[in-house]
Amino acid sequence: MPNRAMEFHDSTFDGLHWRGTDLTLTFSAACIHQSEGKPGVDAGSGWVQEVRLHISDATLTGEILDLPCDLYDGSISLDDDRFDNCVPIPLDYRGRIEVILEQESRVNAVGTRLLVELVGEPKYVEKFPGQ
Repeated sequence: MPNRAMEFHDSTFDGLHWRGTDLTLTFSAACIHQSEGKPGVDAGSGWVQEVRLHISDATLTGEILDLPCDLYDGSISLDDDRFDNCVPIPLDYRGRIEVILEQESRVNAVGTRLLVELVGEPKYVEKFPGQ
């Protein structure tokens, strides 16, 4: 099975939803890279799919006002490991997590678990030649 990762840049962020202390970040059109090597770096393909990032025991700072919007950048940290502009797929991580989303403003969410949920079927966009 190919390696996959969601890229924050150019993904469409729709908003966030609270359920008690749990937070869901919703993306109606997340950019997903797929490759036999490193997604987003090595040759492969680009896809679009709805994605939800579920964060347990979340705290949130900042806000992005004009939604939906295409993100400029973002990152996740899983304890001491930082992933700039990408989220490995699949992912269900327990530990200290931090998600940063950037547009003209910034949202920062911290929690104890990050679960990536892919919704619906991915749609093929393009061949990716690699960097």
